[in-house]
Amino acid sequence: MTPLSISVVIPVYQSAERLPEHVECLRLLRPLVHEFIWVITESPDGSHITAREAAKELGGQVLEVPRGLYQAWNAGIARATGNFVYISTIGDTITPEGLNALSICIHKNQADVVFSPPTISPVNRANLKHAMHWPVFVFRKVLNRFSGGLIPLEKVILMQILSGASGLLGSCASCLFNTFYLQTNLFPTQYYHYGDTAWTYLNLPNIVLAFHPDSVARFLVHDHEKKREVNKKQIYSLINKAGSQLRPPLSTHIGQYIEASLKIDKIRDPHPKFGWWWIPEAWQSRWKRDKMKIKLLQAIQRF
Repeated sequence: MTPLSISVVIPVYQSAERLPEHVECLRLLRPLVHEFIWVITESPDGSHITAREAAKELGGQVLEVPRGLYQAWNAGIARATGNFVYISTIGDTITPEGLNALSICIHKNQADVVFSPPTISPVNRANLKHAMHWPVFVFRKVLNRFSGGLIPLEKVILMQILSGASGLLGSCASCLFNTFYLQTNLFPTQYYHYGDTAWTYLNLPNIVLAFHPDSVARFLVHDHEKKREVNKKQIYSLINKAGSQLRPPLSTHIGQYIEASLKIDKIRDPHPKFGWWWIPEAWQSRWKRDKMKIKLLQAIQRF
């Protein structure tokens, strides 16, 4: 397989259990890629020690950074010298053949990003049920129409808006990024755990996005029961900004969708109040929100 101009960014923090297997997968990638960039944060479980030893053996740049997921990603991305960047999250692995397939797709389409549906692991009912709600699976029939090619911007915007705080791109371990684009559009750090989702929203006006239909990387589910904080004001702001890129009537539908959602939140949040279902405004807002959602889904389905 011809070596690829890909910088592999490897963020390491608190991952001692998963790191040895991941290093073996990186060993397979080493002859194929341009460079490894190890972004290491000192960890209570000693992951940083294992990572330093692996870096000595496999080679590559080593960065020592404070704790912070997207800050670590950005630090590695900033040092990349390959034409493309692959973010190798510990536990989420890709085969050389899979990385090559993403490389072919991004080259062919001259895209900024190519993404693909991950393989969920371990395979069990709870994990598969959790994955069913990922946008890359929810909208798979639509995405498959554009297999191996570019996705129209309008459809990308609508799919992301209907995904809320979940990112259309899915796991970044199933994506390949153009280095120049990523270095000039780094991941935001003020959006809690969904900085990659916010990145997608913020780049929707300009991004050239390709879809590879086959699963080429594994996503390891290890914390799907963990409660994650979502700032709804942030999400609505991102949705509103994305919706402004569309022409009427879609932009109007999105505004009404947000308005109805805000009214429902006002009645129900922070937790559903006892008897909320007796409030006429709640049902009116739900009806309006669902009506707008149907209109947006219909627009996605149109060729």
